[in-house]
Amino acid sequence: MPYISQSFIDDLPNQVDIVDLINKRVPLKKSGSDYRAPCPFHGGKNRNFAVNAHKQFYHCFKCGESGGAISFIQKFDNLDFVEAIETIANECGLTIEYDSNTNPVDPRIERYRALSKKVGEFYMAQLRTSPAKAKAVDYAKSRGISGEIAKRFELGFATPSNKDLLLHFEGNEQEVADLKTLGLVKEGQYGDYDFFRDRLMFPIHNTKGNIIAFGGRAFDKDAKAKYLNSSESVIFSKSRELYGLYHARKNSRSMDYMLVVEGYMDVVALHQAGITKVVATLGTATSTEHLQILIRTTNTIVFCFDGDDAGRAAAWKALKITLSVIKAGATFKFLFLPDGEDPDSLVKKESAKAFEQRIAKAQTLSQFLFTHLQAEVDFDTIEGKTLFLEKATGLIKSVNYEAYQQQLLEGLAQVVDQNIDQVRSIAEQQAPPTQEPPPVYVDMEVDYENLDEVDMSSFTDDSGHSQPMRKPVVKRSNMKALMSKMITLLLNYPTLADSTIEVRVRTIENSQVLLELVRSAQMDEDISQTELIKPFQDKQGIFDRLKQLCTLEPRLSEIQAREEFLAILTAIENQQKSEQIKSSIHHAHTLEDQQKIMQGILKGKRKT
Repeated sequence: MPYISQSFIDDLPNQVDIVDLINKRVPLKKSGSDYRAPCPFHGGKNRNFAVNAHKQFYHCFKCGESGGAISFIQKFDNLDFVEAIETIANECGLTIEYDSNTNPVDPRIERYRALSKKVGEFYMAQLRTSPAKAKAVDYAKSRGISGEIAKRFELGFATPSNKDLLLHFEGNEQEVADLKTLGLVKEGQYGDYDFFRDRLMFPIHNTKGNIIAFGGRAFDKDAKAKYLNSSESVIFSKSRELYGLYHARKNSRSMDYMLVVEGYMDVVALHQAGITKVVATLGTATSTEHLQILIRTTNTIVFCFDGDDAGRAAAWKALKITLSVIKAGATFKFLFLPDGEDPDSLVKKESAKAFEQRIAKAQTLSQFLFTHLQAEVDFDTIEGKTLFLEKATGLIKSVNYEAYQQQLLEGLAQVVDQNIDQVRSIAEQQAPPTQEPPPVYVDMEVDYENLDEVDMSSFTDDSGHSQPMRKPVVKRSNMKALMSKMITLLLNYPTLADSTIEVRVRTIENSQVLLELVRSAQMDEDISQTELIKPFQDKQGIFDRLKQLCTLEPRLSEIQAREEFLAILTAIENQQKSEQIKSSIHHAHTLEDQQKIMQGILKGKRKT
């Protein structure tokens, strides 16, 4: 995406009328040389907010908010800098000038966005006109979704047919090809088919309101996956998008906080109740990119999770990511719901006001940090308190915001009833936070002189005994790293699993743990890490190792994760094939047999 020309930015105040721009949002009245109104930022009835047409400047004499046209649009419309400039240019009929030294915009982007808009319109039309719409309408009504909210979120319906979407666009070859690229149409053994079928459809918008992807909610309780998302593409990355952010900005007067929930329906249901400052991640754990977007939007971010073990594990994961990105002015809180409740059910049971009171009383990050770690140790013993200190100081060292880091250390000193200098001393002795290792791409050339058995001691068979490989495949350190990396990727990105992956993994020796994880992930695309590893609880060695791998969080997009997973899988397959060939040569009884095997290898290489 090219940058907006700096000269255009500098000249923008000279081309717009700040009074007209603000008056569209806040009614102004002439008062002397200025225009006045109640301040839109701190409220109240007094006309403390002044706009000066000559200086192209606004200022509130009460709260001190001030700035120019771009600053006002950023704050009032809850937009970032570029979005504010684009909004002003559109309203004033100006053509944005881009820096000619940057690369042009990828022409596919606008084409994909235009097509996504058409797809959204198709799904919305099906919700109104399809003969099969009753189940979608009934479901929406059962969840208390009004027509107004359905329209706000542009909800739609994917019909049960395999090809309704495909047939709608079949007259345009380019659009059909693009539908496949976006993952909305899939290629199967018996022909092309619609990816979304028999689901309530939730368009996913970017911050400008463009549809960039879709989510679909199944009606059948026995559906393989309750929720499905579009594939990642050049216009959609799960780790960089938040469902409902566009709607939160558009329908909220202020952004004094942002609530982060787990699903589409939670966002929609809270809007229905009048709580609009809410977003959801798109079937992934909270990423650093998500946090950076949220910090630009508001000063207070409240994570909302179920109060069960899985919810608290997800919250802990979010906390650890948050520690490294927190900065001045940003506050993070954690709200845990009563057992068996989600935001939708709770807001209906209590009231919007009661739910907002829960938000206001949510735990601060520091409270959750200390209480969670205390629960993990025997805090009444010297040993437990020592372990608590080591864990807490290790995490606190990952905080880059120095003032907050010092406050956390002081809070920790109070919890353990020790002198702050003693706590600082312990913190200084802690090793720096472990950084995520770079992607594992191992040279898979066979070292025939130093072949070794694969050490899979962390993974045992049903009897609890470790099973060394009968055939040496690769050096111990390499195989352990590769297998662990693949499992870590799958635990963090369950959508990697599909029938093709299962067939390939099945051919890999000593891959039973990975294979079982793949099969479980296929059964439920939105399965949590806790649910993925639960079947291994009776195999303590495996279970402990999987819990360790769950703590590793590769910061990759889904596309990057898939590429890395497939690269590792291919490397292992190639290595295993090499070993099989070597074994064949070794067991050949005659020189002629060996020559035939070598000729087969060379013939295979020429084909590739």
